[in-house]
Amino acid sequence: MEKLLIDSTETTPFVSFDPDNGLLEIEGRLIPEDVENFFAPIFVWLENYLPDNNKPILVRFCLFYYNTSSSKRIFSIMKKFDAFYLQGIDLKIRWEYEEGDEDAVQEGEDYKTFLKVPFEIVKV
Repeated sequence: MEKLLIDSTETTPFVSFDPDNGLLEIEGRLIPEDVENFFAPIFVWLENYLPDNNKPILVRFCLFYYNTSSSKRIFSIMKKFDAFYLQGIDLKIRWEYEEGDEDAVQEGEDYKTFLKVPFEIVKV
């Protein structure tokens, strides 16, 4: 499977899904004009990669700002990870936040309560 790489812009984050290293990262601002269009290749890649994966996966979210519609898609991605985790895929989510960003901590805690996948919240 090929690596998914999406460069960051002023309104979208850097996305790097590297199957060789088992590292899936989303980092930056997430306020796209067209949320569906931004997330479509991510969902397609996950559907093609996760079912055949046999390596441990670390999913790293480091989002400095995101809007409500993006938050809903983030949770949809997390639910997809959770479903694959429950099917036996070795997967862990790491939710990173900047010091002093209590909203990000709370958002991470909220996501965590709805998921079974190992989920850590880390200050960076």
